Amino acid sequence: MIDLVTLARTLHGHLGLLAAIALLHPAITLRPARMAQAGLRPGTRWSVALATALVTATVSAGWGLYPGYRAVDKPRLLRGAFEVALLFETKEHLAFYAMVLAWGGCALVFGPAPASSPAARRIARLFFGASAALAVTVGVLGSVVASASVG
Repeated sequence: MIDLVTLARTLHGHLGLLAAIALLHPAITLRPARMAQAGLRPGTRWSVALATALVTATVSAGWGLYPGYRAVDKPRLLRGAFEVALLFETKEHLAFYAMVLAWGGCALVFGPAPASSPAARRIARLFFGASAALAVTVGVLGSVVASASVG
């Protein structure tokens, strides 16, 4: 029999991995050298929008899973593996920050006159790069938490 909660957690983790990869794309395509050649390309706009949507979907899925974690897993982790429980909470906060940074980068790209503002593109690139780094960190912490054996 398929455990739907385990399946949802697994899908959430895989979606997070895809989000981390997707967040790298805007950080690369917003490079100044690429922008000087052709301005803001439609593909870059799509990349920004889809990466932001993917990280938002991943965080939203995590929020959907959180009540079950809080009711069942968190008390067990607090008793048997306190450090792992703290890693999980840290992971949740970092995931939220990754989403906020992606939305900030998205707002800079789609905001007023993004093609004429190299500074806005540079900051958006930094936001997406930082968001990708946080997403990778969240994935590593999630793997540590998922692999923890608590009796």
